[in-house]
Amino acid sequence: MSTTTETKTEVEKTAIELISEPLTLQCGLTLPNRLVKCPMQETLAIEPYFDPPMEAFSNLYRKWAKSSYGLIITGQVQVDRRFLSIAGDVCVHEKSLESDVLATWKQWAKTAQGEGTPCIVQIAHPGRMSPVGAGIRSADMPALCPSSVPVVLGESWLDKMALEKVLDTPKAMDEQEIDDVVGMFVHGAVVARAAGFAGCQLHGAHGFLLSQFLSPHTNRRTDSYGGSPQNRMKLLRRLVSEIREVCPRPYCLSVKLNSADYMDAGTGLQQDEGLEQVQWLVECGMVDFVEISGGNAENKTSGLHQSFGNKTIDKAPKMRESTRIREAFFTEFAEKVQSLNPPIPIQLSGGFRSRTGMADALDSGICQMIGLGRAAVLEPELPRKVLLNPEYDDELALGMSHIVRGQWLSNLVPIKVIGAGLPIQFFYYNMKRLGKGLSSDPNASIPYVIAMSIWETVSSGWSKSIQQVIASISGGARVKTE
Repeated sequence: MSTTTETKTEVEKTAIELISEPLTLQCGLTLPNRLVKCPMQETLAIEPYFDPPMEAFSNLYRKWAKSSYGLIITGQVQVDRRFLSIAGDVCVHEKSLESDVLATWKQWAKTAQGEGTPCIVQIAHPGRMSPVGAGIRSADMPALCPSSVPVVLGESWLDKMALEKVLDTPKAMDEQEIDDVVGMFVHGAVVARAAGFAGCQLHGAHGFLLSQFLSPHTNRRTDSYGGSPQNRMKLLRRLVSEIREVCPRPYCLSVKLNSADYMDAGTGLQQDEGLEQVQWLVECGMVDFVEISGGNAENKTSGLHQSFGNKTIDKAPKMRESTRIREAFFTEFAEKVQSLNPPIPIQLSGGFRSRTGMADALDSGICQMIGLGRAAVLEPELPRKVLLNPEYDDELALGMSHIVRGQWLSNLVPIKVIGAGLPIQFFYYNMKRLGKGLSSDPNASIPYVIAMSIWETVSSGWSKSIQQVIASISGGARVKTE
């Protein structure tokens, strides 16, 4: 496909026409429009196997299926049930291809794609971001990481004590463990195909295991999996190659990558190396589209992760050829990607709220797909009801103006790993409401959400709720919400 930066066609298109254009990927999959429901952690699965919880997913995914997205990407599906990123993650496991379990997966795929929108499964491994109590591993089994690099969030003794209890120091993986993880990812891709999903996406962003291998901050290895930018990509290259070998096209294969870690200057993955990683993906001939995001647990400047306290726009900007809107968080990096003239589409996620902002990004050529995350939770029907609805003028065609309320509570908590994790609870709370067949509550505050969580603990038992709190507060600053 063409990815030139030409900003106008011979016949100028309207904003709604631009976002409504179909897009055919190299695998042959045609998306009916350019709007993508981003992967969101639903936190609704039940131990010990964490299979798709169809009672809740029937409500949740039917809602998204009827909302006219061009593509739906599921929430994270972890590949190893010992290591989840939060209690309630769906997991693919050794029994997932057995008929009774696969039947549940098939029901999920049928529900998500019931209205004609294709759906792919995001598969992931949290690596060092797997807190105690989130999976089935014993408390004395450490999380995994390319190198033994613990998470650092805050310098106080309280911060250090809390992190030691929740995440502790991860184990540097040996080559057998790396091989095992590769097998688990390939198994996840095969399960998604067997269930009837259109493909899968590898989660290589936000400080998860693949991102840990790609970042010099967490990958300090001296073997063939580390030591140079090329070696740090070895695991990702293996996964792309081995999944594509067993899941040839028309199976869709996507990768989500960080533009950078956005840590202190000179620390972690920088944009230049991130660009090299994207370049390999777009030129390897095996990937159908790349999604761009950024940040990790220790990020300092990622616009996505620092945006809970920023109120979103309440009026859509106008499209002008001379002045680009630049609504998305990672626009600058996306522009660098387009300078590579990538032969496959780029999905840009994080920050989009208005029809004109989305259309301007498409018209300028910085991306070909628009990712919607938090908006898909607060207003799951936004594409059908507003963005693609010609009854809404451009000025009014946008997601609700919003800010997460009650963040004073986060600032009051002296332990950073706990305080930073509170805002994301707002989105988990609303995901649960959607799973129950209710509408989202955009006015719920953090104190209210925490109070409701305590009430659930008292009324339905302590175990799972305590796991949920431990697992979520450990990674709130990096948990994917868009």
